[in-house]
Amino acid sequence: MKPSSRLTARLGVSQFIGWSSGFYLPAILAVPISESLGIATETFFWAFTVALLVAAFLGPRVGKAIDRLGGRRVLPFGSIAFILGLSTLAASTSVQMLFAAWVLIGIGAAMGNYDAAFATVVTFFGDESNKIIAGITVFVGLSSTISWPLNAWVTENFSWQWAVMVWAFAHLLISLPLNLTIPRLEPRPAAEPAPETPAGNKRRIRIDLLIVVFAVMFALEGFMVASVNTILPFLLTELGASIGAALFAAAILGPSQVLARVLLVALGKMMTPMRVAGLAMLAHPLGVVLVLVFGVDALIPFVILQGIAVGLDPFIRGTLPLLFFGPEQFGERQGYIMMFSKIVVAFSPLLLTVIVLRNPIAGILTTMSMGLAAFLLLMGLAALRSRRELVQSSSTPD
Repeated sequence: MKPSSRLTARLGVSQFIGWSSGFYLPAILAVPISESLGIATETFFWAFTVALLVAAFLGPRVGKAIDRLGGRRVLPFGSIAFILGLSTLAASTSVQMLFAAWVLIGIGAAMGNYDAAFATVVTFFGDESNKIIAGITVFVGLSSTISWPLNAWVTENFSWQWAVMVWAFAHLLISLPLNLTIPRLEPRPAAEPAPETPAGNKRRIRIDLLIVVFAVMFALEGFMVASVNTILPFLLTELGASIGAALFAAAILGPSQVLARVLLVALGKMMTPMRVAGLAMLAHPLGVVLVLVFGVDALIPFVILQGIAVGLDPFIRGTLPLLFFGPEQFGERQGYIMMFSKIVVAFSPLLLTVIVLRNPIAGILTTMSMGLAAFLLLMGLAALRSRRELVQSSSTPD
């Protein structure tokens, strides 16, 4: 097996466990945990929001550490934070323990999930990282499909505490050893900045207009993807579907995103980061148009298109910054770019829920407008890249 394939498998499996035990955990366990602690479900989700904010603010520091030290010396600490956080969650008897548990899980997510994994890949493979990033996302695409039924079964037959501990043991016995065996490869030497790549300061990331545009674009796209993804069954019922039809349609979300990621790997170089980004940002708005025209009859195509957007989202977050900025200081820069997006994502389910309760059509029009706004920013980036390439070619001597 090639080094790139081994790294894809190691990070893919640990990412699957990380996302299953973090972002996807509340979907099944929020209610039983809240009932067990005697608190409102909203309080549980505030603790979950704190975890997302912790992950957002730690992102730049974690990325900088991976740039400097490599993933092998950072990702294992993410596994340890997950183990401590999940163990604390399983033992929780109070709101204070609940919040402490989610703070630890947030630290684990910052040090072990997508951005950290992508930075690790770029450290070793530089500009050749796209296929590995796509491969890692295929593993994570199975998270909801496998973890939700598993959590439900363990909770029903044992308890929610054991459902949480299953993932703590998975980190201890699988993720931690995998992260500790990330190969000791020397990071690629940093190349001289190309004419089209911002040089920046080697010691400190300069927050320029291009980084701001990326941050806003990913925040808009992140709201569209995360808010709908989190409240999908509720959204579908508010749009007129029966509970059974909503659950059936929502079950298609996981396979749709996995299929999108498999095609991403299979089609290889045909699926450039810019093309994938355009498809990811327009898939959801197209689904909204179908719902506006055909009503409830279009909910399954709507979910499939949402699944495509969800499936392609992680790939573009890793590859677009690499395309425009190059591998130099990738982790730290990625942390700054994604910080705003993660803050927006943390509050997006709550904000969309408030809008949908007042008017479901206004809710999907809101997410549609954010997808279209992100696409317009992408078109601006495409124009900027074309101009840079034109300037570079005209300045190259024959």
